[in-house]
Amino acid sequence: MSRARSSAADRRTVHRGKRKPESLGEAMARSEPLAAGPTQDDVFERRVGPVTVTGDGPLVVREKTHAASPMTLEQALYEMELVGHDFYLFVEKESERPSVVYRRRGYDYGVIALDVS
Repeated sequence: MSRARSSAADRRTVHRGKRKPESLGEAMARSEPLAAGPTQDDVFERRVGPVTVTGDGPLVVREKTHAASPMTLEQALYEMELVGHDFYLFVEKESERPSVVYRRRGYDYGVIALDVS
């Protein structure tokens, strides 16, 4: 029967002999210095769909629009499970507010509703 070593024992083993990992200071000493960040001249703007992106900002990968009819929370949960997503955007039937139902840890669900004014 073999005994499993603890992770602390594994860490001690790595540091013995020639297998010692390179320290952060040693690695930084032999690396090239980082270039300075972008200057005003390096910043550019571009259009990505309906969004103007400045520099290395967020990139909209896909835009999707679909028709929505008001539904109950139970219907939204069913639709979310049907499409296999972790969230589902819907219009709540009683309040007519845009809402999102989402999966939480375990088997719990959460709801976020927007109060449009």
